[in-house]
Amino acid sequence: MPIGVPYNATFTFNGIAATVTSVQVETPVAEIVDMTGVGDATGYTVQVATGAITGGAVTVDFLYAGGTDPQTLVGTNGILAFTSSAYSVSRRAILESASVTAQTADVVRGQLKFRMTDSTV
Repeated sequence: MPIGVPYNATFTFNGIAATVTSVQVETPVAEIVDMTGVGDATGYTVQVATGAITGGAVTVDFLYAGGTDPQTLVGTNGILAFTSSAYSVSRRAILESASVTAQTADVVRGQLKFRMTDSTV
């Protein structure tokens, strides 16, 4: 059974429509609070997880299928939706950065980095 990104995987975000060639996911960060008291032994710290989870990012390499120029959308937020025959995921995200390359007689390729802003939609 093959693993990885399905051949028919696509994503959309604020008018961008593209075929996914690679995805890198950065795990969200758990919030930790230092609760060390003045009575605790020297050299020891008390760390407590608050239950809050923030951040997380997704970097997507893609083949451009047309629509809005991704570089004009940097700094915007919206719904990032991935779909294929194997899965469908939607998250609220901010487009943090975009790079696009094109060569003569080749398809337009690019990389977008999204910062997640909340839980699954």
